[in-house]
Amino acid sequence: MRLDHRLDHRLLRLSLAFCGASLLVGCDADQSSLLYVFSTHHATPENGGFPKRGEDDQPRVFDNDLGWTITLVESYVTIEQVTLISCSGSALPLNMFWGPCPEDLRDEDLQTLTVAGRKLDPGDYCELVVDYGQYRMPEIEPGADDTRHEVPENEAVDGTTVYLRGAAQMGEDGELIEFEFRGSGSQSVALDLTTVDDGHALRVSETEAFPEELTISKTYDRFFDGIDFADYDPDDAEDELDDILEDQTQVQKGQQVFIADDGDG
Repeated sequence: MRLDHRLDHRLLRLSLAFCGASLLVGCDADQSSLLYVFSTHHATPENGGFPKRGEDDQPRVFDNDLGWTITLVESYVTIEQVTLISCSGSALPLNMFWGPCPEDLRDEDLQTLTVAGRKLDPGDYCELVVDYGQYRMPEIEPGADDTRHEVPENEAVDGTTVYLRGAAQMGEDGELIEFEFRGSGSQSVALDLTTVDDGHALRVSETEAFPEELTISKTYDRFFDGIDFADYDPDDAEDELDDILEDQTQVQKGQQVFIADDGDG
């Protein structure tokens, strides 16, 4: 059964608005400022907008740059840790609320998923470091609710950082070529925050009425750039996943993802 994690996250944020506190401290008189980090995904922008490549909980269908039609049946990217860096150089690991987050790329595009957060001292913050790492299936006793993240049903996701399964086809009558890519590399992606807040670094005031919010976003269609499924090496394709993920990860303030001025998304 799929967990309705998005409802949990909306209720969490609603409780914050009333309590002025976080999961970390509960509802009390502490007026420390809070930061929440969300994650989402989308297809590469086209014509000034985000094209729709599939419905919620359905495969994503799109063409790669060589004309192959990709049907992405199952796909996950795992965020293991998030760290905020102050402009003075202090590293502040965020609390991963429910542990490493396996983001299901079949979830509705641009729907945000709560990942991490913490209380912050007033000041300016210049960098967000996202650690992508291998997902480990949690050991959950029957009837227990030890995780709010949706647990992948496919055990092949275990031990992967990027997991992509589906099929490729050239033309309507072409042969369906199935693929399964299992990227298992761990990497840290440093995201610049020096202009994220209306041209300035992320600035946290002493007593914010509502939490500050940052959203990490990534594309899912660019993983297949340059792959000719008629003649390709799956190992080579897997070796490229880390670099593509780094190139396609960005951060913006708030929960609404907008298209970058250069059109790269």
